[in-house]
Formats: sequence, C-alpha cells, structure tokens
Amino acid sequence: MGKRYYCDYCDKNMVATPAIIRTHLKGAVHQKLVSEHYQQYKEESAKKPCMRFSKGECNFGGICRFSHYTKEQIEALREYVVVNEKRKIEPKQPSFTDLYQRLQSEKTTKTNSTDTTVYDSNGVTHTFPWIYNESFDLYGENLPPSLRRFKVEDFTDVSFNEWG
Repeated sequence: MGKRYYCDYCDKNMVATPAIIRTHLKGAVHQKLVSEHYQQYKEESAKKPCMRFSKGECNFGGICRFSHYTKEQIEALREYVVVNEKRKIEPKQPSFTDLYQRLQSEKTTKTNSTDTTVYDSNGVTHTFPWIYNESFDLYGENLPPSLRRFKVEDFTDVSFNEWG
C-alpha cells in the first residue's frame, strides 16, 4: 500500500501524491476548517479565564464561554499563528521565461566542461556526450575499464580484428 497523507484539520486520509495534496490544501472545505481552527485561538485570547476549569470542575469543555488556556499557552498559540501565516506568504514561482533562461545557462555551462572534451595529437577535438563523475578519480586504476576516465591514448593504435 502506498504512502498516505492525513489532514489534521479535515480529519481525512488520502493518497500522498503532490497533486492530490495540493488540490486538497487549496479546497474550500479545507481552507474553511483551517481558518476556523486559527479563529478559535484568536477568540480564546479575548475570553476571561475559567475558574471552574482551574479547579477541575468545568463541565462545559470546548463550549465553555471562558478560556481553558493559561496566558503562556495563549501566547504560544499566537506565535504559532504568526509563524503559519508567514509561511502562507510564499515567494511567487518563477516565470516561464526565467525557467527557460536558467535551463539555457545550465546547458551552456555543462557543454563547456573539460571533462567531456579530449584533444588528440592531430589537434582534433573529441567531445563525449556524457559527463564523467569526479568521485571515480579517487579509485585511480582500480576501476573496471568501463568506469575509467578516457584518455587520448585509449583510442590510438586500436585494432578491431574481431567483433562479438
């Protein structure tokens, strides 16, 4: 069974794929429940403390018109609300043009790499269509031939008498 995502506000389980979670988080029902959740803490600060709750005698629970939170708990909840509201203000996503320019600049920096270019004794430049992993250099000549870095000498005086 795949991973599951649980929403505390809506009390729902769903498949944990980014598209489903994003759709759920942008949904009207979820947004309403989140705002009600935080509104509850904003209202708590305006209430007077419940004397019966402090004695352990309050029978009203969550519907009590007095607050069951201490001043420290209310202050911690305020800080929590502020942090979550700051998190909602995310930077705008880059435009298509910005993404395209970044992709093009990454392409040009990769093609100029010296790891993929070899110059032979005749002055011919050979560019390999891959990038060599630098961490393989730590192993020296202990690597199998398929993982070693190519040198110009590897391609000179090669005779292919038999195939297969």
